[in-house]
Amino acid sequence: MKKIFSTAILGLITLQAFSQRCATDAQLELFKKENPQLSQIEEMSNFQVRKAQESSSTTLRKSGVVRYIPVVFHVIHKWGAENVSQQQLQDAIRVLNEDFRKKSGTNGGTSTDALAVDMEYEFRIAQYDPNGNPTSGVNRIYSTQTDNARDAAKSISYWDARKYLNIWVVNTIQNTTGDPNSIVLGYAQFPFMLNSNPSTDGLVLRSDQLGVIEIGRADQAGRTLTHEAGHWVGLYHPFQGGCVGGTASNCASQGDQVCDTPPVESSTSGCPTSRNSCSNDVPNLPDLVKNYMDYADGTCMNMFTSGQKQRADASMNSFRANIYGSSNLSAAGLNTDGTYKPLTASNRKAPYTFGFNSNEVNGSGWTIENYTSPGDSGWNISSQAVLSGNGAMRSRNLLNNRLGSLRNAFSSPSIDISTLSNPTLTFYLAYAKRISASNCRLRVYISNDFGRTETLVKTYSVSEMETGPQSTTEFVPTASQWKKMSLDLTAYKSYTNCRIRFEIAYLRGNNIYIDDFSISEPTDLAEVLKKQLEFACFPNPSAGNFTISFQNPETQNIRVEIADLNGRILFNKMELNAQGPFEMGLQAENWTPGFYLLRVHTNQGIITHRLIKE
Repeated sequence: MKKIFSTAILGLITLQAFSQRCATDAQLELFKKENPQLSQIEEMSNFQVRKAQESSSTTLRKSGVVRYIPVVFHVIHKWGAENVSQQQLQDAIRVLNEDFRKKSGTNGGTSTDALAVDMEYEFRIAQYDPNGNPTSGVNRIYSTQTDNARDAAKSISYWDARKYLNIWVVNTIQNTTGDPNSIVLGYAQFPFMLNSNPSTDGLVLRSDQLGVIEIGRADQAGRTLTHEAGHWVGLYHPFQGGCVGGTASNCASQGDQVCDTPPVESSTSGCPTSRNSCSNDVPNLPDLVKNYMDYADGTCMNMFTSGQKQRADASMNSFRANIYGSSNLSAAGLNTDGTYKPLTASNRKAPYTFGFNSNEVNGSGWTIENYTSPGDSGWNISSQAVLSGNGAMRSRNLLNNRLGSLRNAFSSPSIDISTLSNPTLTFYLAYAKRISASNCRLRVYISNDFGRTETLVKTYSVSEMETGPQSTTEFVPTASQWKKMSLDLTAYKSYTNCRIRFEIAYLRGNNIYIDDFSISEPTDLAEVLKKQLEFACFPNPSAGNFTISFQNPETQNIRVEIADLNGRILFNKMELNAQGPFEMGLQAENWTPGFYLLRVHTNQGIITHRLIKE
């Protein structure tokens, strides 16, 4: 493939043409130099694959039997655009599945070639890590090895390749092809290398080769990943060896060792659909330019063949059968039909509040996920300006002088909000512009699966966020420069693992602060219920005990809970109470001084109230 890249030199823009290549073959040759026995292992594996194909009488796996592959992404970055978003990784998986499943209505399903087949492999971002903990399926690690990456970068983050498909995402890849004018987009390991080289098994991709959104390259259409995954399931390039393997007697043992892919003299560039580079094949057929395993443009590719499916099945059965086995799928959080297993509900129950006080953060479950700004210039807990308590979440945007939009985020722990009738998110925000052209955005996402998938709930614009005057010096809000934000989460009230993620995408703005996070019933409804039931709590604050009381309108079970600000339940008691006055004493002498959340569950709704222990 020939593409044009822009390179800035001394302020001038020059154009240079590069050949874009897969380095799988080159990487294999390097391994063979280090381990001469690998050539013999490859020959033996190819013989084994041929025998497996022959024993199945060259028939395809029964249609409808889909193999599901758990995937983990290792994003190796140095605070640049290569630290791609979860959304871009999800988009990459979307394209991969559309191609491998020949899904109608997508580019992967457009081929009308009689040889084009549904490979019946689907890829799923893992829900559980190797230790059985819920995960987003993405590991983010800072390392300079993201530039000019090679296999050494894989040791930074790795999951057992017999159980997961490892995909390492990097900024650039070292050129090992021998062509100084080429750019390596990705490379993979073949199945036969799993036993000899398990710690490097998987795919390496440039970050701009994943999906078609954000920094994903539109001209490649996300299909570099499809190409490299083709190698991972056992497929060679159709130009392997050039014009060889074109007859019935040698097609299964030469070239790409697939009989229904005509031999190709050299890799394809662009989309020359009439190309016929070899004339010695019988019958003489044009190149399958649109095959995913050639080098055509991503927008051109749209097919695997039935022969490639047979080879992939035989290779996977021989070397990777464990990865799509039922026990391994279950360990990764998947059912045998590819659906995700339900997660256990969070033990943090709404109503839930958090004040970002410095003494509350450790063990709270809150996480900071600065993608493009390390240290003090990203999100952090700060006492510089607070609405209440001794801390607030702050992003010092003023320190980020880079042109272009930067992304940083922080996330709540998982919270069970199914306890609420009308869950409402509230938080307080303070922000100012640096210049009139400041174009920051605050995005609020919600997830019910530890961030593996997310929904964008709201994007706040500069005009919605602005609480202080434009300033070129560091904005520190006064007590009056905070704004209460409120979002209705009723559409998500079934979520038992609700995670809220705040992401600031900023462009030449000033500092932003967030404090007093809460998910509860709407304030007005909660206060109305308190008034209706004549709720009282006294004394409050208290250094000793509290008493709560209200008028119970009917005979019912009443449950009283007390939680700390991390959502941990410290007291839980249910009583059957007749219609009339309800009163309960709460012993608090041994409580640590601070804030606590009281929840009283009734048939009329949930009463929430903050207790202050002195």
